[in-house]
Amino acid sequence: MATFRHPVTGELLNRIEVRNTHLNEKQIETVRLLHQGGEDQHIIAAMLGINQGRINDVVGNPRDRRQGELI
Repeated sequence: MATFRHPVTGELLNRIEVRNTHLNEKQIETVRLLHQGGEDQHIIAAMLGINQGRINDVVGNPRDRRQGELI
């Protein structure tokens, strides 16, 4: 992954190469497979250039499901 330094602070940052606003079917399947393989949601989001909330929409949060079952 390419990196660069912030022009003011000099902090090392990762360059975002991919930016998406939504996921297509192939990306959704990729998300599911990566998540089943144990990858964290925020890492999957960074890999696909998407917001972590979109990843959670696909794989959900087990705590949310448990709470829903109790209601």
